[in-house]
Amino acid sequence: MIFEQAAGILDLRNQAAYRLAHIQNSTLMPWSELPERLNELPATFEKSPCKLYLVGDKEQVEAASIFLDSKGYEVNGSLVVESDAAMQQWSAHLPGKVISGKDSKQLWSSSPLLREFTDYLLAQGFDAKQMKPRPKALDLGCGGGRDAVSLAKLGWQVTAVDQESRVLKRAKQLADHSGAMAKFKCCDLKKQGCFPEGTFKLVVVVRYLNRELFQQIDAAIEPGGYLLYQTFVTGVEAFGSPKNPNAILQLDELSKEFKDYEIIVDRIDKLPDGRPVASFIAQKR
Repeated sequence: MIFEQAAGILDLRNQAAYRLAHIQNSTLMPWSELPERLNELPATFEKSPCKLYLVGDKEQVEAASIFLDSKGYEVNGSLVVESDAAMQQWSAHLPGKVISGKDSKQLWSSSPLLREFTDYLLAQGFDAKQMKPRPKALDLGCGGGRDAVSLAKLGWQVTAVDQESRVLKRAKQLADHSGAMAKFKCCDLKKQGCFPEGTFKLVVVVRYLNRELFQQIDAAIEPGGYLLYQTFVTGVEAFGSPKNPNAILQLDELSKEFKDYEIIVDRIDKLPDGRPVASFIAQKR
């Protein structure tokens, strides 16, 4: 089946129609909400575009196809259904593949480095859901909120900060759709009063660099707490973006800046588009 070759099956219809009948392993993504829920889709790259299969009426499928193409996705097929009855009739042509109910497949995931870290904690017997009070995490430059929401779903008390209100709106929607609770703060970390008060068991910084915050980050991590940092490193200039040295780490910069921490991970990784990033996880002594 062609839809089984896609990274995701997006059902563009409304919730009621979806619950009556949908293709197994589909994701409910009403067309009216899709433009504001891009952070819930798998990542896509110019050299290896993510393939998606669409389900909906003709107008929905055509509009979504044009929109997704403009965002770098590849639509590898579609099923056009103009009524609820038409969708139910497809069960005869797709035995066992058309089901009813509200289950909707999650297509997004946290950053690989965060997944590595949470797996590491579980191996150490650390389960945030079982702890009282629950451990606190701070996500600086949270963007669309995948890491923040992932941590919240794992039981962390999460505070996430970003200066882009539209992006933060998507992060809040992601939390709502995921049934997770997190505190989101819209402000510029370069300005006084933005950095949240208190201490945290974990500070996460992914694809964001402000060297002036290093001291505040250190002060915000409680003894025994962790720093997870991943952002672009020297060598990325060859790829065209970013080029500003203020947005690019030097080799070994984090290990030198946080030299009193016990280093767990300190390496150079590559994003799927080839750009190098410094991956750093360390525990405060």
